[in-house]
Amino acid sequence: MTIDGKITSGEQTDILNNYFDLYTKTEDMLPAHTAWMCGRVTMQMFASTKDVSLPTPSHAIEPIDYIAPHEGNLFMFGVDTKGVLRWGKNSIKLSNVAEPLHLVVIVTTSTPKEYLQYLQNNGISYLVAGTNEIDFLKLFTTMKEKFGVETLLLEGGGLLNGSVMADNLVDEISILVTPTVTNRSKAPSVFERKQEEPLNLRPYSLVGVQKLDKDTVWLRYKKHE
Repeated sequence: MTIDGKITSGEQTDILNNYFDLYTKTEDMLPAHTAWMCGRVTMQMFASTKDVSLPTPSHAIEPIDYIAPHEGNLFMFGVDTKGVLRWGKNSIKLSNVAEPLHLVVIVTTSTPKEYLQYLQNNGISYLVAGTNEIDFLKLFTTMKEKFGVETLLLEGGGLLNGSVMADNLVDEISILVTPTVTNRSKAPSVFERKQEEPLNLRPYSLVGVQKLDKDTVWLRYKKHE
């Protein structure tokens, strides 16, 4: 993030790309994890650019989890409750991870059934977590039960991060602070909430400070017990 806590410019200008190599370096030094999770906007960089029409379901699609055949034990969980993204394959390749990650789409019972049929047709797993909004406690429980996920690396945008934080499910925070200032109110921060709800401060303890290249600082926090 920038010094003023922003993760994007809120415009078309990329403000963090010059520090992506350092971000990857810090990710590699985090505790061992077998799963990553991103929001729809972030997942778009991995999705297909082809405009594919959704199929008419060939049978009744029940709002239950679908686990497609896959290899390995690394997973990329991508949120797409509206069924917007299209996929060329059922795995994601990250530059700093040797093995491909099996793609698992996070949906709800309100996600179009045509999209669920599309995912099934392409051998893509999905988890149904909630009705209109994602039930993150249920989702994380299912991740552990069905995919053996013990540690999840959340790399969402501000709204996804904020939703998980609101449910008190963020155990650790890892932040790479870049020597830049956005100075834009509309630019999203690390944690964002649109819902009006009582203020609920989440205390964390500082467990690590490290200066890296390009005048960046890596901060790590753990949830205060």
